[in-house]
Amino acid sequence: MKVLRLIYLLCLALLAAACSDSEQFRVNGSIKGKPTMNLRVEYFADGAYRSAITASREGEFEFFGRSSQPAILEITDYDHRPLARLVVRNGENYELVIDPADRLATTMSGGDVNSRWSSLLRDNKDAIAADANAFVASYVGSHPDEILSTVLLMTLFDASRDSKAADSLLNIINPTARPSNLTEGFNYLMQRLVTDETLAPVQSVPYLDFRDSLKTFAPDSFAVSIMAFSKTGAYRADSVVPVLRRLHRKHKTTLGIADFSLDADTTAWKRSMRPDSASWVQGWTPGSLASATADKLGIPALPYFVVCDSAGTQVYRGGHIGVAEAVATSLIKK
Repeated sequence: MKVLRLIYLLCLALLAAACSDSEQFRVNGSIKGKPTMNLRVEYFADGAYRSAITASREGEFEFFGRSSQPAILEITDYDHRPLARLVVRNGENYELVIDPADRLATTMSGGDVNSRWSSLLRDNKDAIAADANAFVASYVGSHPDEILSTVLLMTLFDASRDSKAADSLLNIINPTARPSNLTEGFNYLMQRLVTDETLAPVQSVPYLDFRDSLKTFAPDSFAVSIMAFSKTGAYRADSVVPVLRRLHRKHKTTLGIADFSLDADTTAWKRSMRPDSASWVQGWTPGSLASATADKLGIPALPYFVVCDSAGTQVYRGGHIGVAEAVATSLIKK
């Protein structure tokens, strides 16, 4: 009887372990350089955003999660700098080796897509560095039946540069290769970005000036205009402001410049603006990315730049100040 009872308990334990394994996934990883550091884990699964903090000890880490359907999981350092992404689902184990110096060099195994995904990134680093959007567009066009096409579109394609192309590429992919659990967040973004209103010629943009007076910036008052949307930070100070200052110095009679802050409050904005000594338009719009201005223009992230011609037609929309400068300069020279 004791033997039978022991066998019975052992069977229950094995059954419980099997159920547990089928209701979660496990990720084991190592980081080159063997750092001891905290990691953030973030993913959207089963209709909810999920996050956790785990630790890498001498470069080794392990964590568990739950997702009944395939989900894209991102691992970042504690300051939210991306380290790796992989597709996860319950019942599977994953192994990855992260190179903090080169995200495209990460190796992954587990599941039916991760090894192909990591190999594709490693083998095409030059093409991705040259133009990630073009690389994704080419791959999606030739592999419309692969879920990897959906994964690349979700993770590598910069929709802020060309929202129309992103929307078109998503529709190229076979419905069976773009499961709703992967595309739900992307579809929401596309619905916000690709509308007649967001892409229409810009008539005027309301903002508050330093005296908290309501003003408007009208792109059709200039031959060319550039609108910069950003928040206080090193990138704005080191990259955005120098470009705006250079453009203003060279083209002050033909180029309209509007430097809009989407900081949480006017105090931080006004404090950050004083050192700029700018003579172009500077303003604040309340509500950050949830503001009426950001929503109307379909601004997906910060920083973001919009270049318009004399009719207010949006010639460039995207997150790269260098590209915005080049487009604005090209329009002025025409």
